[in-house]
Amino acid sequence: MRRLALFLGVCLGAVLFSGCVTKEVQITLMPEEEGKVGTISVTDRKGDTHTIDKAYEALDISQKGEITFKRETEESVKVKYAEVLHALPQKPQSYLFFFGFDSAILETKQLEELKIVARLIRENKVVEVISIGHSDSAGDKEYNKTLSLQRAKNVADKLAVYGVPKSLMQLKYYGDANPLETTTSNKPNAKNRRVEIILK
Repeated sequence: MRRLALFLGVCLGAVLFSGCVTKEVQITLMPEEEGKVGTISVTDRKGDTHTIDKAYEALDISQKGEITFKRETEESVKVKYAEVLHALPQKPQSYLFFFGFDSAILETKQLEELKIVARLIRENKVVEVISIGHSDSAGDKEYNKTLSLQRAKNVADKLAVYGVPKSLMQLKYYGDANPLETTTSNKPNAKNRRVEIILK
């Protein structure tokens, strides 16, 4: 969200100082989910710089280009910009499914969990589903890469059975190249035998 506010601030500056502003505008600084906050600075027609660097601080810019500081609250921002906030793309969600040694078979419990994920995909504005297969480093690298593809494919196939359109899905597979937990070469590791599903 901070990036959105910064982008709007930059665009606003370009419009404001070209003399094309026809109505009052407000720039509000939004925090990221981790609570981090950036900084936005705007220079008015007199050359004075106005800076906001705390969550929910705002700059009101009049039609004449006059800038005044304002402090909003989280509640007031949610009410005032409810339509805009609702239209923002959702943060990607990630789900992990782990596999047995030398296996690409999903267990019954995992199939039930996949049904839940499939329902979330169908009920929300998910536009892309990425099934990413991985393996541990035990055994032959090329074999493990093929196994990681099979894991990713099995998960995607089950999601399709549960009503997720195939047009939303793509497969990626990395063998043992991107371990969740680093281990010595050729060592089995249950945490690395996985598929990650990313919803965007």
